[in-house]
Amino acid sequence: MKKVFLFVVAMASFVSLSLVYASDILIEMEYEGHTVVPRSEMPVITASIDNGICRTNVKEYSGNVLVAIKDAAGDTLISQMEAVFDSTQFVTNVSSLDDGSYTITYTLEDSTVFAGEFEKE
Repeated sequence: MKKVFLFVVAMASFVSLSLVYASDILIEMEYEGHTVVPRSEMPVITASIDNGICRTNVKEYSGNVLVAIKDAAGDTLISQMEAVFDSTQFVTNVSSLDDGSYTITYTLEDSTVFAGEFEKE
């Protein structure tokens, strides 16, 4: 089963987006943090999960990205740092996670945070 995330943000405002895909799984995305310095463009982050692998695409950003996956209790189960250069794809292995609800966050160097939720079945 494939799960897709789409992160869309507007500078200095809160954006929430709900998407429904063919699998009828509702995924809500949020821009949770703020940018310390003004940006001419906000990064675009998309992610999909298929066969235990989360593929993340980051565009219009260069720097480190901290990826964290937390369970429903808020405990961090997976954490990794990735170096991104303008347009980068990286993978996170989520096959070890039990079935349940999870939150995935992407924290940029300037403390801007993007988050999404997914169900693992």
